[in-house]
Amino acid sequence: MPDQREAIRDMALGAGFIRARFFSPFDPGPASLLVVALPYGNAEDGAGEQDVPVYAGRIAPFARRNYYREAVKRLKTLAAELRGGGGKKSDFRIFCNSRIPEKPLAIGCGLGAPGRNGLVISPKGGSLFVIAVLTLPMALECDDPEASFAPCRNCDPGEPPCKRACPTGAQRGDGTIDLQRCIQWYASGNEERIPGDVARRWGRRLYGCTACQDACPCNHPPVAGIETAEGPLPAWLDCRELLVQSDGEIKARFKGTAMGLSWLGPAAIRRNAEMVVAGW
Repeated sequence: MPDQREAIRDMALGAGFIRARFFSPFDPGPASLLVVALPYGNAEDGAGEQDVPVYAGRIAPFARRNYYREAVKRLKTLAAELRGGGGKKSDFRIFCNSRIPEKPLAIGCGLGAPGRNGLVISPKGGSLFVIAVLTLPMALECDDPEASFAPCRNCDPGEPPCKRACPTGAQRGDGTIDLQRCIQWYASGNEERIPGDVARRWGRRLYGCTACQDACPCNHPPVAGIETAEGPLPAWLDCRELLVQSDGEIKARFKGTAMGLSWLGPAAIRRNAEMVVAGW
């Protein structure tokens, strides 16, 4: 149904998603998936480190708004429009930052291509977007990956910019990451102990290491992010305040934000703040 596919795609693009592609998990089958990309961008990355207060920690652009919630909200509006043409509410399920394999889905339908930094890179938005999925109660043909789009073709295969920029050597430059050396892995609350060589390179990151993305040519010139009022956070936050707050106070402070998600608890946020303060 090419007309239906393009009508739904146009609706998704009109809702602010920069890419909208279709994936068919069953061939043939009664259902399909709409896979979309919502950009958070890097055009407004805030002040440089030399301009921030003492003991301030940086919050990465992808966490300064709750782009996950924004993507879900926009897909809910789209689903409501589509239900007007038939179907039950349960036919239109939404997944974002979920346990389903969002990256393989995005690559499989051509939303983007795998980058040497281990992220999905899109022809629009570079790697600076969140992925969301909407189930559809109709069989729609799967989009194929764009064979001409190879985002890392001009990078040195042995020493691409993302690998050179990684402060801990976690980036292998072949699309895989050594999680035991990845600052973002530890910043997300994984592992109880941070290795000394990783800790020494932590820097002023309260949440989010974007070194590999900052160095990626696909994210330059700056990429515009979607405007949203969901879960606003500043670019920099005084980490000393977090060290004296209780778990309840930290939860209340970050409720509704990208740092208030269930898998990133007060203990992880407090540990990140300790790393920042120790590094000053």
